[in-house]
Amino acid sequence: MKKFTLTFILAALCALMAISCDPSGVSAPAETLSVSLKNPKVSSESGSQFVDVKCSGDWKLNIVSDAESDWASLSVTTGTGNKSNVRLSWKTNSTEAERTIKIVLVSGSKNAICTLTQFAGEYRPDDEPDKEEPSQGGSSDLKNCEWMELPSMDNPSLGYYTHSFDFNGKNYRNYSFGWSQKDRVALWVAYPLCKLYTNGNAGRTEAWEMDPLLGNDSAAPFGGYAGSYDRGHQLPSADRQCCYEANAQTYYGTNMTPQLSALNQKIWAKLEDKVRGYANASDTTYVVTGCMVSPSSKIEKDSYGNNVTVPDAYFKAVLKYSKSSTLGAWNAIGFYFEHRAYSETNVGKQHAMSIDQLEEITGLDFFVNLPAKIGEDKAAKIEATDPTTADLWW
Repeated sequence: MKKFTLTFILAALCALMAISCDPSGVSAPAETLSVSLKNPKVSSESGSQFVDVKCSGDWKLNIVSDAESDWASLSVTTGTGNKSNVRLSWKTNSTEAERTIKIVLVSGSKNAICTLTQFAGEYRPDDEPDKEEPSQGGSSDLKNCEWMELPSMDNPSLGYYTHSFDFNGKNYRNYSFGWSQKDRVALWVAYPLCKLYTNGNAGRTEAWEMDPLLGNDSAAPFGGYAGSYDRGHQLPSADRQCCYEANAQTYYGTNMTPQLSALNQKIWAKLEDKVRGYANASDTTYVVTGCMVSPSSKIEKDSYGNNVTVPDAYFKAVLKYSKSSTLGAWNAIGFYFEHRAYSETNVGKQHAMSIDQLEEITGLDFFVNLPAKIGEDKAAKIEATDPTTADLWW
């Protein structure tokens, strides 16, 4: 599609305003006119998204750029009435400068404009992910956060919270979670995993505490559960070795569930080792660990006598980013285990599945911020890929 300079477009718009009128000499502007993008800022990688056009008459779309370039294009440039499936596509930005285009919608003598900005250089997840937002604690801002590990947060029965810690003069995000007060367990815990977190010698702090974000509404992890269950971490202690504070937060009651030692200390521990291996071989790995509860789930008591639901099953969703990988920068895998003892000693392909399959089982939408980074089509392909056929996982 031909690109126009901003000066040329604005001149053309002025001309249109001067001559566009009906036979009576009264101008006839469109009654409704707007153009918008769901994601006005995108990563440096190639991708696409839909442009939303609202117009009560005939219209034209143009891409305006201060630079002569062909890095973005539109699937449709003319139409009539509202249209929400105009696809805007863009190429990879391999330069060191971000770039911007304006999408100009013209109808009669009226126009509307929206802007797309593409970041500079190849997108790279944060190997040292500064925790910039939201502020520590429960907040609806978490739902608008662009952290890659976050799943959907549309369950009104859950509270959503996040923890951060200070290390070497910086503040880092530790983990976020969806808390079920009725069950006194987090139905999911989401966190980034890279060498920043795993390098160090914090060890097992054993700093068992009620979660300060929930106070008495947290589960009490001090003396364990009344039955024969381990205090099973969802974010493993071994995943947070960089400093005392990061590790201590993994011992909050909100990160625990009553978990059979026959699962927790055996094949589940093997899975945790495997995920750390993925992280060590990647730039950044994003993980959602969670549990499944049902009306028929068992109930145990925490150390304060509160009822705590014993999960029926556990899962992990893993998104791995490796810039130099020949198998693609982004890859994903899901794991699902019933809450029972397993005869297997190692995690195998029989325990793995695609993210799409795991979403069907859990009802969660994982990695909801991935499409904005790499495009809807690429993200859908990654989540649908069968990981049992890919050598990088085994």
